[in-house]
Amino acid sequence: MRIGVVGDVHLAFDAIDVERLDALAYTAILFVGDIAGYFERGGLETARVIAQLSTPAIVIPGNHDAAHVGQMAAEVLEAEALVGLMNVGQPGRERALADALSPAVLAGYSRHRLDDGERTVDVIAARPHSAGGPRLAFRPHLAAAFGVEDFEDSRRLIEARVAESDADDLIFLAHNGPTGLGARRDDIWGCDFRDSEGDFGDPDLEYAIGDARELGKPVRAVIAGHMHHALRGGGLRPWRLERDGVLYVNAARVPRIFEQDGRTLRHHVELIVDADRVRAREVLTS
Repeated sequence: MRIGVVGDVHLAFDAIDVERLDALAYTAILFVGDIAGYFERGGLETARVIAQLSTPAIVIPGNHDAAHVGQMAAEVLEAEALVGLMNVGQPGRERALADALSPAVLAGYSRHRLDDGERTVDVIAARPHSAGGPRLAFRPHLAAAFGVEDFEDSRRLIEARVAESDADDLIFLAHNGPTGLGARRDDIWGCDFRDSEGDFGDPDLEYAIGDARELGKPVRAVIAGHMHHALRGGGLRPWRLERDGVLYVNAARVPRIFEQDGRTLRHHVELIVDADRVRAREVLTS
């Protein structure tokens, strides 16, 4: 089975991407979120382009999606007194995004079956709107929409979707990756914007992955983004890491459309799901 993965879009997705990705005949295309930039309208316009894909697509919303700039600022500044006020209207913004993406699916705490006639893969969509790190972002929305008040609630919801699965393989889809994969600025989900560095992954995702493996579920890969490849202060973080038989992929090459040697190139990742492992390679189309 071949699956396409598109990293943080940030408005960089157009009709040429639709044509190129459809031509590659993937079983499905996974989007790790941050379709939008800083304004909801741009995100909706980009979502409508994604909706033109003929290939089935699954999108987990990032911290930029279905949110306005005031809302994002309150979350980044951890201004708890403003977070609730800024979250007003989130259900409507979420519905508008889902409608704009359709027939692509807006995911979160959900399970999605892929079947190519030879293998079945369940994509387990983790916590939507993750902003990474030790704080639960968009808490008012998560509480109202999913009953999630803390990381433990989130872990239980992800685990519930895992428990439902009887697929040959499991792939986790998240906006941000899990904790436990390094605490340096140049680790796959390490913090590059604080002098103290640190592990900026999602703890609920790490625990849910561990619980799935303890249950004997066939966890093959974890697909996410959020922490851009290019580091603040210079350098690049690795985009993939294999540990204990699980492939971790950070697809957030930003900008994903860029100029190189006089050519316009478009980035995505290809996953190849075999009977015993998942492989990944970066793909640049022109």
